[in-house]
Amino acid sequence: MGTFAGILQKDGVRVPDAKKEEFQRRIEKLFQAGGMMELKVVQLCDKQTRVLKKASMQNANMNFYYNYFEDDCWENAGFCAERGGVWSNKIGWSDFHHVVVAAYVLQSLYLDGTAVPRVNGEFVTSRVYTGWINYLFHENYPQKKNDPWQLFEALHNQRATDLGEYDWKGLVQDTDGLIGYYEVRAVLEGTAALDKEFEQLAERVPTKEDRRKDGSGLNFYGCAGQFKEAVRCYHKKSALSRDEQLSMIMGILRSYYAQESISFDAAYRRDDAYDSKYGEECDNKYNDEYDNEYLKAVFRFAVLTDAPVYVIKILAETYRVHFWKLWQQVKDVAKRKPCQEAQEDSPKVSPVSTEQFFGITADDLILFWGDDENIRFSKGLEKWFADLRKQYEMIVGQEFTVDNPLHWILDLMEYADKNYYCVYTFADFFEETLEHLNDKRFFALWKIYDGMLHDPEMEKAGSVIFVPDGPEYEQIGLYDPDARSRRRLKGSWSILDSKDKNNEARVTFRRYMALLENRNLRKEVFGF
Repeated sequence: MGTFAGILQKDGVRVPDAKKEEFQRRIEKLFQAGGMMELKVVQLCDKQTRVLKKASMQNANMNFYYNYFEDDCWENAGFCAERGGVWSNKIGWSDFHHVVVAAYVLQSLYLDGTAVPRVNGEFVTSRVYTGWINYLFHENYPQKKNDPWQLFEALHNQRATDLGEYDWKGLVQDTDGLIGYYEVRAVLEGTAALDKEFEQLAERVPTKEDRRKDGSGLNFYGCAGQFKEAVRCYHKKSALSRDEQLSMIMGILRSYYAQESISFDAAYRRDDAYDSKYGEECDNKYNDEYDNEYLKAVFRFAVLTDAPVYVIKILAETYRVHFWKLWQQVKDVAKRKPCQEAQEDSPKVSPVSTEQFFGITADDLILFWGDDENIRFSKGLEKWFADLRKQYEMIVGQEFTVDNPLHWILDLMEYADKNYYCVYTFADFFEETLEHLNDKRFFALWKIYDGMLHDPEMEKAGSVIFVPDGPEYEQIGLYDPDARSRRRLKGSWSILDSKDKNNEARVTFRRYMALLENRNLRKEVFGF
């Protein structure tokens, strides 16, 4: 049970060597921009506390289980170049989930072939992930085109079951993807299940998208039906045996599919050069068969249909051969020739900002100010910064001493965790403080934090997530044996009401700690 993500890709697909370094840099930036962090345990002065640090790449590896925006932990996820890229375990359904899926989408964009992320087996088709990637990296990526057939074949090769349960149509973005979708359905349901649908679609006036690049104006649906009829006629009229007929057709098709390109005219009518080429590749006993008008029709409509899987499925049904056995003969060369459109031809996906992606405001992005030039704080937050500056200047202007400063700081960190739950100090600021234990400026910042933590209004606001004191509340709430001296939560952290979790106190403290961690913004507010 749980929510799992991954990526389905065609065999042999990989990130090109020339792109690996850039891909790893961008994966790291994506995870960091998405709030993925490491929780580090600090043991000092007989006290144990945890600090936050942005997840980072170490020897082409990343490993984390906490998301800053979700304010919660899940099972470990990360990146491993040796294992092939992004990896994850249970990811939930909130911000942690969205960042991991976005990482898989980024990986799919770098892979040099068919690849699509999946969540619990369902294909990820939302354009929001690509939009956020475009925002982060100032790119214009289109939604990656994926051929439903190639993904279907990959799952079949993995011996997947229930292939009919997948949303194959959800992968369709254009006419070429639609052909792949119908090819999947033909294999799953049989071509007879599509006949009536194709008849109705063939009656439409061909649109620009329906026309093939050769300018024929014929659409897939009409050609598919005519190909089926051509095969049936040839099967009945040819003087060759059943096996000889099938061998003849498969030989021609394999030769055709193996070519890089061939004009529509050459496929439509046989000329001397064409005869010579295929005559050499087929057994001489079959040469006279090229004059068979029914075989000409079979080949003509096979080319016009431009759907190798559908073509082979018709042959398998007509000649009563298992589809996969027949497909084995051409799968290494079979491809749709006119539809090899470049990925760049796809419509670009509009950027989706980090605020939009997570449904937050710029004020929640204090930690990322400077990394994202589009962050514009509210007037209310700017006023808060100004008030903090006044407090700081007042404290620095006074004479004060702190006995055993390290104990005092650790006590504050412990108090925040106990009375407000999982309000963490960031590792870099904590280490910076240890390096400046005699610096009055740092003590002033901790003095401000001390005042916040012990403010009666803040304590009242923060208490909404805890069970009230008193024997009458003994049977309420969650008993956590690992909570040490923490107050008792009303319920599991992951299912508590988000409004209660994001109470004024916790939001204020988390923003303050983010401000102290962001050295550039801290310098803007406090001067150092």
